[in-house]
Amino acid sequence: MCRLAAYLGTEISLSAFLQEHEHSLIQQSWAPKEMQDGTLNADGYGVAWLAENNIPCRYKNVLPIWSDTNLNSLGRSLSSQLWLANVRGATPGQGISEANTQPFIKDNLIFTHNGSLKPFNNITKARFLDVLPNTISADITGDSDSLYLFALLQLHLQNQTSISNALISAMKDLKSICSDSVSALLNIVISDGDSLYACRHALNANCPSLYYLFKEDNVWLASEPLSPNDAWVTFPEHSIIRFNRSGVIEDYSL
Repeated sequence: MCRLAAYLGTEISLSAFLQEHEHSLIQQSWAPKEMQDGTLNADGYGVAWLAENNIPCRYKNVLPIWSDTNLNSLGRSLSSQLWLANVRGATPGQGISEANTQPFIKDNLIFTHNGSLKPFNNITKARFLDVLPNTISADITGDSDSLYLFALLQLHLQNQTSISNALISAMKDLKSICSDSVSALLNIVISDGDSLYACRHALNANCPSLYYLFKEDNVWLASEPLSPNDAWVTFPEHSIIRFNRSGVIEDYSL
């Protein structure tokens, strides 16, 4: 089902973001506490950040995060004001591959999804492809539900004036795609480099867990609280919030 985390604020190291919490994303890969489906997130991981020229960069590995011998060196070497990460628990039938490993990047946009669409079969994929133009569907190089969700968002970004509005519109479209036959667990976090946009939603199912924290003018998002002693706030169900370094600047109900 995956676990995710995101950060926006003063510059911190990858290690401070990913490794130095009591219930870090690494621990959530093998000991999650609030997953609705599955017990491990061992099917790869990825992390994205901004380089000095504000171009999004990413690192992916199809191995479990705890077995990556590169992580300690990367953790000490990389620093950024923005981080998004995902540890993957692949839905059965969706391959373990770099193409399926999040976060995904398109131009200046970084996207990650924690959740699932079930069943995600040829019928469900065909419903997506019915609404996606060839210019977008051609970029779907893997077979994960998250890739199709990202493609749907890209479609709505072409027709909306903001990422928030595009998310709202995409969730309405997804409701038609899922109808009553597909359950959708939908934690989605997006960044354009200036803000974090987060969505906690579900269709024909209960919302997956999501939390946020403001600490020293920094904003954190995570599927499960990274640090139990901090004042993590439960993200409201069926909602979208836009955050900047100062806090909430937009919120919407779905």
